[in-house]
Amino acid sequence: MELIVIAKPTVFKEESNLINQLFEAGLRVFHLRKENVDGAAYRKIIDGILPEYHSRIVLHHHHSLTNDYDIQRIHHTENFRKDRNNGELPENKTYSTSIHHLADMEQIGQYDYSFFGPVFNSLSKPGYQGVIPPDFHLEKKQAAPKIIALGGIGLNEIDQVKEMNFDGVALLGSIWNNPSQALTTFKKAQAKCLAYAQNLTI
Repeated sequence: MELIVIAKPTVFKEESNLINQLFEAGLRVFHLRKENVDGAAYRKIIDGILPEYHSRIVLHHHHSLTNDYDIQRIHHTENFRKDRNNGELPENKTYSTSIHHLADMEQIGQYDYSFFGPVFNSLSKPGYQGVIPPDFHLEKKQAAPKIIALGGIGLNEIDQVKEMNFDGVALLGSIWNNPSQALTTFKKAQAKCLAYAQNLTI
């Protein structure tokens, strides 16, 4: 089961060092998403991340920075994807996107994976309510992109997400609401996801 961490929406002290620690602990994919942060601030964060981890970073904004770093992953927001009318994506990069309605799965066939949510009530955005019932089960076509659950997911929700047939989980609030415990929380989530990949239980 895939495990993705999404950046805290705001910049904070020692952020890059903590991201390095997550990568060192085994994080495979990190989404750098900060909607109201300029390119210079993005660049400062990336410069603080060890170069060997740059290939694991996904850029949500300032996509031109891929020309200056070994970053091959790009995320298209739902609005960005719709504005470009689902045209062909350039090759040699990994692309992700987001959907909020299952009907939109028909529009994302060329993407490698997509976030879907909020699955549960958000931990980072008060009042941002989950959109699916507890007995939900995701039905996917064989060739469909991987669907990653997003929204309100902590350690206790990973089991439910697996039962719902998602391909993975994205963590945000459960990691960054308490940065001092971010590494510990990640390692526990990682253990759960690895156990599912090995058909074990924790």
